[in-house]
Amino acid sequence: MSAGGVQARTPSPGATVEGPVPVTAESRPFMVRRGDLDAAGFVVEEYFLAGTANVYDWGPEGTSESPVVRTPAAPYRTRMLIRRPVDPTRFSGNVWVELSNPSRAHDIELQWCAATDKFLRDGDVHVALTIKPIAVAALQRFDPVRYASLSMANPLPPQEQTVGSLPGEPGYDENLSKLSENGLAWDIISQVGLLMRSGDHAGSLRGYDVRHVFATGVSQTGFFLNTWTANFSGPAAAAAGGPVYDGVVAFIGAGKTVPINQALAATGPDDPRSALPAGHVPFIRADSQSEPFTLDGYRTRRPDSDDPADPYRLYEYAGTSHGWSDIYNHQAPLADVLAAGAAPLTFATCAEHTWNSLPRQYLEPAVLANMERWVADGLAPPRQAEPLRILEPGTPRARFETDEHGNVLGGVRTPYVDVPTRTYHDRATDSSPRDLGRFFGHEVRFGSAVLEQLYGGHADYVARVDAAVAEMLAQRWVEPAEAEHIRAHARYTAIP
Repeated sequence: MSAGGVQARTPSPGATVEGPVPVTAESRPFMVRRGDLDAAGFVVEEYFLAGTANVYDWGPEGTSESPVVRTPAAPYRTRMLIRRPVDPTRFSGNVWVELSNPSRAHDIELQWCAATDKFLRDGDVHVALTIKPIAVAALQRFDPVRYASLSMANPLPPQEQTVGSLPGEPGYDENLSKLSENGLAWDIISQVGLLMRSGDHAGSLRGYDVRHVFATGVSQTGFFLNTWTANFSGPAAAAAGGPVYDGVVAFIGAGKTVPINQALAATGPDDPRSALPAGHVPFIRADSQSEPFTLDGYRTRRPDSDDPADPYRLYEYAGTSHGWSDIYNHQAPLADVLAAGAAPLTFATCAEHTWNSLPRQYLEPAVLANMERWVADGLAPPRQAEPLRILEPGTPRARFETDEHGNVLGGVRTPYVDVPTRTYHDRATDSSPRDLGRFFGHEVRFGSAVLEQLYGGHADYVARVDAAVAEMLAQRWVEPAEAEHIRAHARYTAIP
């Protein structure tokens, strides 16, 4: 059915799973390389997911603020990477479904990159889901045979589409190709969550006692989770007889949404369709210092809540940037990215050599662990004392309030900004290449004279870091293993 609209929004029925897809000398999955899975007793397998998904539209103006089905039951076929402990007795009971980020026109499992150590030591299952057609196209360029069957095709014929173009036409944009439809994502997200609960996943988790299923996404896929939770989690839960996911963590998603189909615009920050619905599952929004301005995140700030009908936390991490230097180490192999026809993330093409290096990989595991405790034990996560401080918000002169070293005040505090050795900036310098590099920030290290004036010696610096880490541990802003990493970092930091 075309654009007339069906006045219903029941999700399309579930999907089927095939696999694991064989790995041979000639054929292997496209994925990031992070963590020694063999040493940790883990395995990674690729599965194909096939089913149908509705394409949605907004109801007639003035009659509905909820999506309705525009085109029902469009067939799709995508893929999942499942990383799991080989021994089911090591399984934590927690499944984390990550929407792989497609912002560089190929899949990057950014949450896996940031929290590998947590997933491996706890024995979690991590599911990386290819969620956008542009990433499917990259997979098919990488391996035309292995991924030939994947499809997120637009169910409408090109002549009925109002935006986008076809290959070969002037200004063709693969992200808005008339051959594909970004709006298939919503039912796929629901179906994967239900699959992980049901045990109907080609035997990949047979014998694993799944107790909780969580959803996470980073940056653009954080936008996807904001949109799914606001508009599709309720109908999916109603159809399933209970929540699809037990909790949602959107990293650096700034409260932003994406269009529910690719012919539409995204809803704005003041639109009620962008708000979390009453009765939503626990939701944590964890932003970097970049989001308040770069993505207008300060406009979508809202109070924390422990109300059972509105469990919510907002975190803004002082000193961090949207991207950070450690990600450079954990993308797919360069040759694979080039084979996929995508842009590799490199110093030369994307950012400057003074990338913001504040180690978010030491902070993000605690967010995931706190979500698990919130759901399993009813232990509410910590609250930040205040958001990042902004002077003259809503005016052209809006800016962060900073300390004497130029580090921002407010937000979630760490030793990196409270016992500093450098100034952390959330955006690149004006002289750096543009592209996405501007989101990787930069840093300015203190000289020896400043460090000596601040600390007087290495022992004093280490003692101050140890005290700050102890406070973070007490408030559950960091997990014990990552606390030791921060302490070790301090011990090997040169202080005159």
